[in-house]
Amino acid sequence: MSNLFSTIKRHPVVAFYILAFAITWLGWVPQALYGRGLSSYNSPLLNVIGGSGPTLAAVIVILLIKEKGGLRQLFGALFKLRVSLVWYVFVFSFWFVVDAIALGIGAVFGQKIPPLDQFAWLSLFPIFFFVLLQNVWEEIGWRGFALPRLQRSFSNLKIYLIMGLLWILWHLPLMLNPTSPMSHIPWYGTVISILSATVIYTWLYERTNGSLFFVIVYHAMSNTVAYVLLQLGIFESSHLIIDGITAVFAIAIILFSIRDGSLKFSGPQKLDT
Repeated sequence: MSNLFSTIKRHPVVAFYILAFAITWLGWVPQALYGRGLSSYNSPLLNVIGGSGPTLAAVIVILLIKEKGGLRQLFGALFKLRVSLVWYVFVFSFWFVVDAIALGIGAVFGQKIPPLDQFAWLSLFPIFFFVLLQNVWEEIGWRGFALPRLQRSFSNLKIYLIMGLLWILWHLPLMLNPTSPMSHIPWYGTVISILSATVIYTWLYERTNGSLFFVIVYHAMSNTVAYVLLQLGIFESSHLIIDGITAVFAIAIILFSIRDGSLKFSGPQKLDT
């Protein structure tokens, strides 16, 4: 047992990802089986378990390695709010702008835009807060625990690939669950979307001085606007266009980062992962 604790202490990020996958898939795999008619059991609790996997994994690893101030630092990042007003505007408006552009491009190529008044727009507020409570547990793990530790050992370019590919794999049960909207998106669209998101989340986390608040709001706005598109019946038809727009934005971030040298390893010290 002591050897196990020693291994976890040497490789906390590896331990975190193993636990995050195990906990999340414990909830999502049974749901995928139920959705495919291979199981008769389903429960809302399974979705709660799935979504909370990254945070539970981060807390468990911090407790196991007895990291001094680890939990305070992890959850304290949720309350880093003292940044420029531009970042508040960005996280609350980005997805509306992107989706408006996507719908405009779709209209140019003959896609019909449904009447926007068929959606109850006042319901956006409770939907957003509900989604916010769901997404917070994901980002506490990915950006709160894994990202800062990976940045001590790897350049951002490598982190985009490491975190992006693992994030794609983590979503696999949803991609295989026919009751999940993610299963109706072409796999390459999901790959483009998540890799682009990884770049943008990392960039946003850095630009807001390591604040989880802005990352979580950005994530919640993404899913809130996606819900609107689902209700309007244009989620699938517009998704690839949205993926393309966010990919362009992510590539722009990478190009500007290459120009100013911020993709290079700049952590204070190496940390085994």
